[in-house]
Amino acid sequence: MTILNELKAYRHAFLEEMIEFELDGVIKKEAAAAHGRASFETCLSCMDYTSLETTDTVATVTAKIAAMQDKLKGNGLPGVASVCVYPRFAGPTRQSLSGTSIRTAVVAGGFPSAGTFAAVRELECRLAIEAGAEEIDVVIPAGEILEENYQQVYDELVATREICAGVTLKAIIETGELKEIQPIFRAALICAYAGADFVKSSTGKVPVGATPVAITAICEALRQFRARTGKRVGVKISGGVTRPDSAVAYMTIVRHNLGEEWIAPRYFRLGASRLLDELIRECKQYAGSRDK
Repeated sequence: MTILNELKAYRHAFLEEMIEFELDGVIKKEAAAAHGRASFETCLSCMDYTSLETTDTVATVTAKIAAMQDKLKGNGLPGVASVCVYPRFAGPTRQSLSGTSIRTAVVAGGFPSAGTFAAVRELECRLAIEAGAEEIDVVIPAGEILEENYQQVYDELVATREICAGVTLKAIIETGELKEIQPIFRAALICAYAGADFVKSSTGKVPVGATPVAITAICEALRQFRARTGKRVGVKISGGVTRPDSAVAYMTIVRHNLGEEWIAPRYFRLGASRLLDELIRECKQYAGSRDK
């Protein structure tokens, strides 16, 4: 496939004005109306609970998983969607989650910069899957998007998709480095055409992570992709999501732009760690009132 020919069919003119209007008006009202225990529980069920510290060890990762499960069970709350770790912890994480519905996710493919050789990125993905990863988060090279080397990015991600056959593939487009709406919009489309199951906003390792504008641009690209191809691609918000109100606001953006069917772990994820305790705290305030 020549990806540039496909991109030409999509329109992002006046997208910036549309995003500004909706975020300042419609989204704020809808997010305020959604504030409540039901939304907080949904955010928990769609969370990729993350441990990506330079000091991680098998002991610290497994202890963190055990503590997370105890907190959720102790408060009668749903399990998270996945636990996301570095590749070497895939096996211990999968073992720690045995007997649960929580999936093992791994960042791979040269995370967080994709600056190594394509063959090395592909090998890391393959090894992570062999070690037990059920979901793979890979970052596409932001510099190549900015240079408009779209075919290279597409071809490399297609190769990764082939290696990751049978597992969930999340493609990270590092919106904080792309900055403008056009490259974010096009990067999301490239990931969709390459077969990614999710488009993810950030590695969380750069100064600017997820923003409402970037997430809305991703959603609009995936809305148009759905209309043109009939295929659904999920959205993962990652990078600086630490407050429950922000999580609900991002969920509202996805719901408003893509529809209610996206608001489930199959198509919506929140990558975070500190957010867990904050969501639990909010749920406690609504104890006994799940419909508010």
